[in-house]
Amino acid sequence: MRRCFQSRPSARLVVAFVALLVVLFVVAGPVSAASAQSMAVPAYFYPGGTPNFWTQMDSAAPTLQVAVMNPGSGPGAVFDPMYGSAVQTAQQRGITVVGYVDTDYGNRTLTDVEADIDTYYSWYHVNGIYFDRASTACSLATSYYAPLNSYVKLKGGTARTILGFGTQTNECYVSDGDILLTFEGSDAQYVSGYSAPSWVSKYSPAHFWHIIYSTPSVSAMTRAVQLSKQRRAGSVYVTPDNLPNPYDTLPAGRYWTTELTTIG
Repeated sequence: MRRCFQSRPSARLVVAFVALLVVLFVVAGPVSAASAQSMAVPAYFYPGGTPNFWTQMDSAAPTLQVAVMNPGSGPGAVFDPMYGSAVQTAQQRGITVVGYVDTDYGNRTLTDVEADIDTYYSWYHVNGIYFDRASTACSLATSYYAPLNSYVKLKGGTARTILGFGTQTNECYVSDGDILLTFEGSDAQYVSGYSAPSWVSKYSPAHFWHIIYSTPSVSAMTRAVQLSKQRRAGSVYVTPDNLPNPYDTLPAGRYWTTELTTIG
């Protein structure tokens, strides 16, 4: 049987190969980029009606994995059976539904915030809590947000916790929430004004969520999603909707289907 001998590569070939790897790294981005993502939606719209955005979310699973319900800047004053039905259906499709709770940058008392958590679990049997207007001050990480995180975890089940900073925060908060919302702003801000501290690269993209609104076209949306992958956001949501409430609708038509494909 003929033996095959493998000759050593020349120095020139080795240099060329290394150069090719460098080019691929620059073009494709770091290997730690979020190549696989999911969609997380601030679902600040009422169930039912035409179009029914909750039904649209249901049909987007499993790419759409998290929905933040918000009956009235919190759980609301009374149980709403429309929300009860919508939450149950979404959960049956595999969507994690979390309840919106305002923390007012740590100015609301823990007792008041915990009461909202209890209400969400009692009325809607949610899968966790989204703490909006989260403070970035490390002084509140252990004294305020860590106890809230533990309070939700004691509810059992999925108990997903999300801290809604809307901007970059400090590493002291990594253990106080399963997901950190570290960007919430317009497409223009995301393209030209985004930056992340060096500590972000030490953690899994699953820790981070980016929301980009006022993204006017399919091509702009695609660019935003690709940027979010390079910026290591494991969850993302892009919408053409605008201020003052960019979360009262969902994208439609080709924009929506392309976004799901690009994320998934």
